[in-house]
Amino acid sequence: MAYYSIEPFGPAREDYRAGLIAATTANCAGSKKVLQPTDFIRIYQQPKSMSYMDRKQEQVKQMALFKSLAEKTNG
Repeated sequence: MAYYSIEPFGPAREDYRAGLIAATTANCAGSKKVLQPTDFIRIYQQPKSMSYMDRKQEQVKQMALFKSLAEKTNG
């Protein structure tokens, strides 16, 4: 436990590191607003159960985001 207090590890820390990489990439790619690592960690924001229509709408939003990012990077 002493080492963990100096250098945290585990799934929660790994999620934060992944969010940090995603936020850095998005901010360098010209995001209109400054994004934080917590903007990419959905586990803390997602409702426990989603209806089929809510999941479908979420998928549509995510695909639109990915398509717009692809268009910007691929020209």
